[in-house]
Amino acid sequence: MMPVESWLKPEDVPELAARATAMIDAALTGSGLTRETYWSAVRKGYNTPYNDPPRKRPLPAQANAVASAVTAPDPVAVPAAVIAALAAEVRAV
Repeated sequence: MMPVESWLKPEDVPELAARATAMIDAALTGSGLTRETYWSAVRKGYNTPYNDPPRKRPLPAQANAVASAVTAPDPVAVPAAVIAALAAEVRAV
């Protein structure tokens, strides 16, 4: 494999730079961006660390300010006769 330093010949650099500048200018045409804002964005992206920012500590648990809409149903009084009839039915099975 060829070392990177030998890929470019010093005499080719000005032509390659001119072609790259023309390509960037063509890409920016009609976008509303200037070369300065483009390169500023490139520098910002290059200088932004790749690691995710540290997570913030979770907020302490807070009591709910709103009462839950789901509540337990009120107990219903079941007559003793109904309970006895159900018990007799279960015993019969």
